[in-house]
Amino acid sequence: MTMLNSQWEPRLGPASGAPRGAHVGGLWQEQPCSLSPQPEIIVARWTDTRTEDRREAVVAPDGQFVLGVALTPTRVRLRSGGEMIFDGVMASGMTYVCHPSQTLHAEFAGPADFLHLYVAGGSIHKQQTAETSADMYGGALLATMLSRDALIDQLARAVQTAEDGADESYVETLARAIVMRTTQIRQRSSRVSSLPKWRLKRVTDYIEAHISEAISLADMAAAAGLSRTHFTAQFRIATGCKPHDFILLQRIEAAKRLLVETSRQLLDIALTVGFQAQAHFSTVFKRFVGETPGRWRRTQLAERSQTREAA
Repeated sequence: MTMLNSQWEPRLGPASGAPRGAHVGGLWQEQPCSLSPQPEIIVARWTDTRTEDRREAVVAPDGQFVLGVALTPTRVRLRSGGEMIFDGVMASGMTYVCHPSQTLHAEFAGPADFLHLYVAGGSIHKQQTAETSADMYGGALLATMLSRDALIDQLARAVQTAEDGADESYVETLARAIVMRTTQIRQRSSRVSSLPKWRLKRVTDYIEAHISEAISLADMAAAAGLSRTHFTAQFRIATGCKPHDFILLQRIEAAKRLLVETSRQLLDIALTVGFQAQAHFSTVFKRFVGETPGRWRRTQLAERSQTREAA
């Protein structure tokens, strides 16, 4: 197994032993390089600190699957084969799977940080039965978006913190665990249909209209026109999130808009987007964004000011 560090910003230049890449048509294409002959799993860290809207791409090499795991919440649209497979905030622990030779196009609206696992197709069959492998990786024409998983989130963070000077066998064990867990989730997801887009829109419209109020699972299921049991399963497939986490993400996104577009106080913003106390708002905001609301606001306003001055 090989560990690599890379960045989506080719202008920063790859580090020693990092993937080589080409900037083609505005899209960053990674070409992993090996430190050992034909490794079964290559681990790469992809980061991009830019805040402006932009388009990128993930290109799966021939004979390799790419498992991408979000390390931080990221607002993104993902397209595969011309089809939209995700549009929203990708929470940490959410995973996508690209098949060999596929290109996944992404439209970002803020910083991004991902763990990428390049998995040789043959190695999957060594770990599981052919039936299980085919269920996860067979015949699909589009990249697959999987629901958020707390275990994958923890495993990916363990790889992240072990990047420098880590024992290779330890990191390989973590990487293989991520692959196995992804297979389990894919199997489970294949048995449940996704919430139709028109039902999902009714739910998101309901949340937006009631963002300052308490929103229950029953409220969301009623907006979708389904029972709570059927709604919960289908909703997780469609969004990759539990309903409660999805509501929190929508509250944080609404708060971010208010933070940069108004001069309102933090407490006022917290109450407006449905938090009962500023302290709770700050805790949840930092968990999803990585910074406190006040610090994030100052950073965003400073960057906007610099952009205007440069223009």
